[in-house]
Amino acid sequence: MAHQKLVFWGTPEDKNYLPMLKPMVGLAEVFVKLDEVLVLSQVTSYCKQRGITGVISNRKDLLLKLLAAYGNPKNSCSLDNYTGSYFTYDGLEFVFVNPLEHLVRVSYGSFLTRRYISKLVYPESWTEQPEFNWELLTPTNYEQIFNQFKSATFITVDIETVQEDLRITCIGYTAVWVNTDSNTVNMYTVVLPIEDMFAVSIMRKFNSELKAPKALQNGKYDCLYLARYSAPLYNYLYDTANMMHCWYSELPKDLSFLNSFFVRRAMYWKDLAQTTDKMEYYKYNALDNHATAMVVISWLLQAPQWAKANYLQEFPLTFPCHMSELIGLKRDMAALEVAKAHYDTVIEKDNILLSKMVGTYPAIYNVNSAPQNAALRKILGCGDIPSSDEVHLKKIGNRHPLNKRIVNKILDLRGTRKLVSTYLTTGEKAKELKGRILYSLNPHNTDTARLASKESAFWCGLNIQNVPRGKEVKQTIVADNDFVLVECDSAQAESRDTAYASGDSNYIDAVSGEDDFHSRNASAFFGVPYAEIYDNTAGKTLNKPLRQLAKPVNHGANYLMGWSVLIDSMGEDMVWEAKRLLQLPRHWGLREVSEYLLSVFHKTYPTLSSTYYPAVVAEVMKTKMLVSHDKMYKPKVYDIEPIFPTQEEYDAMPLTGWTRYCFGNPRDNKLDKNGYVAHVSQNKNAMRLNIAYLRVFYEIAINPKYAKHFKLCAQIHDSILFQHRIGHEYLQGMVRERMEVPVTICGADNIIRTYVVPADIKSGKDNMGAYRWSETE
Repeated sequence: MAHQKLVFWGTPEDKNYLPMLKPMVGLAEVFVKLDEVLVLSQVTSYCKQRGITGVISNRKDLLLKLLAAYGNPKNSCSLDNYTGSYFTYDGLEFVFVNPLEHLVRVSYGSFLTRRYISKLVYPESWTEQPEFNWELLTPTNYEQIFNQFKSATFITVDIETVQEDLRITCIGYTAVWVNTDSNTVNMYTVVLPIEDMFAVSIMRKFNSELKAPKALQNGKYDCLYLARYSAPLYNYLYDTANMMHCWYSELPKDLSFLNSFFVRRAMYWKDLAQTTDKMEYYKYNALDNHATAMVVISWLLQAPQWAKANYLQEFPLTFPCHMSELIGLKRDMAALEVAKAHYDTVIEKDNILLSKMVGTYPAIYNVNSAPQNAALRKILGCGDIPSSDEVHLKKIGNRHPLNKRIVNKILDLRGTRKLVSTYLTTGEKAKELKGRILYSLNPHNTDTARLASKESAFWCGLNIQNVPRGKEVKQTIVADNDFVLVECDSAQAESRDTAYASGDSNYIDAVSGEDDFHSRNASAFFGVPYAEIYDNTAGKTLNKPLRQLAKPVNHGANYLMGWSVLIDSMGEDMVWEAKRLLQLPRHWGLREVSEYLLSVFHKTYPTLSSTYYPAVVAEVMKTKMLVSHDKMYKPKVYDIEPIFPTQEEYDAMPLTGWTRYCFGNPRDNKLDKNGYVAHVSQNKNAMRLNIAYLRVFYEIAINPKYAKHFKLCAQIHDSILFQHRIGHEYLQGMVRERMEVPVTICGADNIIRTYVVPADIKSGKDNMGAYRWSETE
């Protein structure tokens, strides 16, 4: 039953935001207390005197006292961890929320606070949580439990691991039985300690022989470790991280957040993982499984159809990502040692040179020392500049030639040190596992649906998408024996997507014609004949500086950069160079030049400002959503069962595509506006590349015809990196064919068009494939 009387027990900092709580509490009468909580009886006595049965709070002192009452005493805690957590004590219900400043400072702050308060105000709107029961899975009971779990509607799976030997310490299973006739749900959880090979055999049996759909939280992590144990999961169909991303991409996706978001009686439990008590540790794993099951049920009941449609597009990417993570890339260890030694020498020489330049030698100047950098800014006459990050250092450098020399050396040193520490480490800090660079690829880490990357879950590797251009690192990454490396890259993908999404005829002509896109832009922006910038017959750039200048202008204006952000993006040197190249008025400063550069883009492509950007803002303000208004088609398959529509089905499909829920306010917030405008083309590019990645996976990488000759390595920005066996160059064309996905789109001008973004094969000088990754550039 909903509470009729509540108290908000907050802090003095909440006072100015209290009126914003009123719409969130329904018809309940709400008292307000902003006092320090010394003892729990202070709260319970206050509430009982007034007939209050529910407490909304963001006070850490109250939270710590409740935790102590629950047998979990602490000296400190993170309110973020416990936001949304539910407690009961002495007949009272407690729910914790963020500080009320989140209602205005965080785009989704009001949304979350309202949802958490509804645990007290509208408890009937929450999915009822089945009782939590668990036990250990042992050699004496596993057969009985296995037979019991055979009838489950679905089963959640979760592992616990340690870095040492990349071991699985335990694995948990929660069986869920849904009875649609009686509208009831039952759950039971078991945890299997992995202490010997017999336990491993039980794990393999449960994973492969239980046919019910499996549900996990960020399950690629679990699948990676399970692959090491030859214990792959059968029928992995649900993942709560993907589920949340497909509904509310801007919200967190970790399990503790999802539990508080979907489960009324949720309470943060992750600190149990730090215990030395084995039974507490296993209980932690059991709670993970139970929480995952509740999130799956709640999402299936609550998520709108468009979120489920998103999920059907996103979740299949889990499998090609998993394959790429297992394959990784070979490291040339001899080349790595040579590269590291070279750049270590460069760092040593540059350290000495810089230290002599700034007068600290023989003491070495630390380019990352905040006190030393602050002192140097003052000495260089730039005490007014507040930071020594790259943008501010470049501003310091532009004030005097001597400053520039010092600043450039600092930036060079930082770059080289970053290069070595991130990409060229050896010894104890080596990034390789058995001579290979591994990484993770995640479909649920970006708002635009583009894959994201980070180091491997095996505590090694790199973010494969951040490997810098040039030979420094890529020359140390090589093809496997009897294979060559190839990269297939989409050409000007986001510009083409922006052109067709906006419906700007000038822009469509520029990206669709035979002319070089950047040279055509340079001609239109700066009034120089195209023939003086690029020779179509020879395929040669004639005015490289002007063509190069058009690139950042196009990129910046495309995404609504302001003049100051364009300066930071281009760098002051390039802005001054633009002024010289274009012979702009002598009295113009950085702002005037930057504003001019942005203005020439919008004069060239006027529909973007007049129609396209306002349409994006209007859609978000009206619906809180961005719908991609397109569809993408896979024209044919080979020996693998089709996973994309037939031509007839495709023609009948509505223009829906991907849907994103938007918490921001693009009408009043420039950053929100920029982000949502950028989302449109970035999402189209991401979805097209994801479809290509799926196609390559299903039709080539696991196709029996080609699998032994092909390795799917990674999706990187606008490209797919792969290997094929020497002598099988035809696979390059097959990948390119799958990259060129036709897109049908309704532009902002309400005209439906179909277009294809061409793909370029980068396969070494002879187009037969490259031994080193650097040779594909």
